[in-house]
Amino acid sequence: MKRIKAMLHGPMGALLQKELLETWRDRRALWMAICFSLLFPVMLAGGSIFMLKKHTEESTRLALLGADFAPLLADRLRSDSLQVDALEEGEPQTLLAGDYDLVLEVSEGFAGDYRNFEAPPLYLYIDSSASSSGRAERHLQERLGALQQLVVQQRVTARGLAPQLLAPWRLEVRDVSTPSRRGAMLLAAVPGLLILTLFVASLATSVDTSAGERERLSLETLLMQPLPGWQVVVAKTLAVASIGWVGALLAIAALVSLMPLMPLAELGIQQATTTAGVVTMGLLLLPLALLVAVVQILLALRSQSFKDAQTQLSILQVAPVMLLMVLDVSRVELEGFHWQLVPLVGQQQWLKTLLIGEPVPVLSLLAGSCVTLLLVAVAVRIGAGALRRENLLSAT
Repeated sequence: MKRIKAMLHGPMGALLQKELLETWRDRRALWMAICFSLLFPVMLAGGSIFMLKKHTEESTRLALLGADFAPLLADRLRSDSLQVDALEEGEPQTLLAGDYDLVLEVSEGFAGDYRNFEAPPLYLYIDSSASSSGRAERHLQERLGALQQLVVQQRVTARGLAPQLLAPWRLEVRDVSTPSRRGAMLLAAVPGLLILTLFVASLATSVDTSAGERERLSLETLLMQPLPGWQVVVAKTLAVASIGWVGALLAIAALVSLMPLMPLAELGIQQATTTAGVVTMGLLLLPLALLVAVVQILLALRSQSFKDAQTQLSILQVAPVMLLMVLDVSRVELEGFHWQLVPLVGQQQWLKTLLIGEPVPVLSLLAGSCVTLLLVAVAVRIGAGALRRENLLSAT
């Protein structure tokens, strides 16, 4: 402890103060971090509201041609979400190009074939290039299927047979998922976006403090000072990680603040995130922020120019999030203890658990965080060795 205080009051403290001051004075990097931190919570809230509005207010418009041949069909098909207009004539292609999602045509001999217990055809016209055609078709198929089942039961009953003969069993679906689990499905993308915030928020600062200082020749002056290389890397890592971590904290605060405005209750989801959970989310992202910062600095130092560093780090910030998305989509089991030790994967799983209001095992959280910090120490040592390279300042 005394050694740390001595370093902070010596050249190391001055260097750290200088790095933090330069980091938080960079308005471009600061605005970039703030804008992205607020962007995805706002988009998530707006997207959930739009989805609910579309689900509740969206209706299907059906044009029924030849309704006179099946007088009861239009009344049987109508519902709150299915609007049926009986038309005497019309061209299906023209109707689909207008205000209708589907066109259903009844054949002229429908009534006679129906009374003779034959299977008269119904012609359904759709425009598969329209975005709403698939939803509208499924909606109509459900209505027609229920009506067809009703007709079959009536015919069987009229002949003195029990309708149960056509249904050897009855399937009843009972959803045992909890509101918190349904919330996990809706909020599945949030952990990846929070992790992406760390990368984006610290991108500009990490490039400027490494490749940028090298091109401005200020890195050469810094390396001439009587400071060990690891102290230089640590000071830069803490400065870069500070803006990335604050960006992630801002994103968490914005997300929690917008949750009351999101229609979670209408979607059957309870807001289960607690204050302790929010604090834990912020703390568990701190080791990852340090790891992201030091890796970005190392990649920027080995780049050949400022633009090359920006390109490499832009790829870096997308690759881990894409990997996490692939693991989610592929349904890989990530709940084992060994997965909690893997950086990024462990943080993703912990964030998912905290978002639905469930506790995180303290042992796995501490073990995973220690592994992340150990990798930070290894990266700092690698960075200190890189600063001793003679060709560092020439970027070759």
